[in-house]
Amino acid sequence: MNSMSTHPFRLDVVAHAGLGLAAGVSSAFFAVIAVRLGASPWLLALITGAPYLTNLLAPAWAAQAHQMGTRWLVVGSLIATAVVLLFMGMAQSALSFALLVVLYYLFYGVSDPLYVAMAEIVYPERTGASLGRVEAVFNTAHALASGVAGWLMDLWGMRLVSAIAALSTSVAAAAYVPFPDMPRTDSSAEASPWHFVRQDGVLRQMLLVFMVAGTGMVMMLPAFPIVEVEQLGLSNSQIGLLLAVNGLALIFASGVWGHLGEKPERSTILLQGGMVGIFGMALLYAFGGSFTALLVANFLCGIGGAAISIGWRLFAIRLAAYETVDLAGLHLFTCGLRGLYAPALGALLLSLWNTAATFVIAAVLIAVGIFMLSLVPSQATAGSQAGSV
Repeated sequence: MNSMSTHPFRLDVVAHAGLGLAAGVSSAFFAVIAVRLGASPWLLALITGAPYLTNLLAPAWAAQAHQMGTRWLVVGSLIATAVVLLFMGMAQSALSFALLVVLYYLFYGVSDPLYVAMAEIVYPERTGASLGRVEAVFNTAHALASGVAGWLMDLWGMRLVSAIAALSTSVAAAAYVPFPDMPRTDSSAEASPWHFVRQDGVLRQMLLVFMVAGTGMVMMLPAFPIVEVEQLGLSNSQIGLLLAVNGLALIFASGVWGHLGEKPERSTILLQGGMVGIFGMALLYAFGGSFTALLVANFLCGIGGAAISIGWRLFAIRLAAYETVDLAGLHLFTCGLRGLYAPALGALLLSLWNTAATFVIAAVLIAVGIFMLSLVPSQATAGSQAGSV
């Protein structure tokens, strides 16, 4: 890493540490808290689908970034997120809590499509390794926080952890204030994300893979807290341990996958390996039936989640024919589309059958996505196909 990027890297580390701490003591427990407040499977579908629903706005935020830059959009959204977290600690019903969760993700989701563009400026070289390092910082803070957050909730309740989450999110916002900004440009119709989809066959294939496999991943979300809370009767402390194992796996895997992803052709391998990990997690939640099985499942989830996250970011950065921020916005928009129907599909399956059937169907969809990904041409040729497909 060159000397010019050292200072922003340190700020990025502080921001990721703050966001990891906030996530570990708040969003990691949203579904669990909702179940304890009496949420139905359909309300759980809304809560677990909220981060995906708000991604529908990602292309709009990407367009705003071209005109306003990324820095103040990210800072302002994180400050608003901190305010919502304070109110969440006062929620007394499942419905009010669910509405606050939606508002939380509405603000927090602003930074998702914009961070990749900022990272491309800060880390022009060895992007994969740098993303791996800051992901490891985030996941370390997340694992440590989630490991003790359940105990804090059992002892002091939700208000304390909400205040901690709000404070750490504010620290992250402050860290991004002196961060380098993306150059401002005039948006045009040619920069439309759908223009990219029409032009590039590889991009269309990748989005289709994520729609199929991603549907399986998202439809599982309402079933997780039901298995953990209602079927196995786990305490908040035990669920916190599951999250800590997940986070420790993310810490280990983020650095490894970041280094492996330095070669462009390995992005597809990372994505396939990540999906295999999530496939294994789904089967363990379906048939494991014990706290130990869920520990293994969360370890696989951490390894798989890190591979998918870094694999996609590297794919977006290295598809050089398009702006990274626009590709990130397009990907998150398709995540939002899945959030419209996949959690509801999971809730429907829970209502008609049971959690095992929900996880098995999800695993089948993920397996189909793994196969489809093997048919996608090498990323190294993706950029050259733009305009010819």
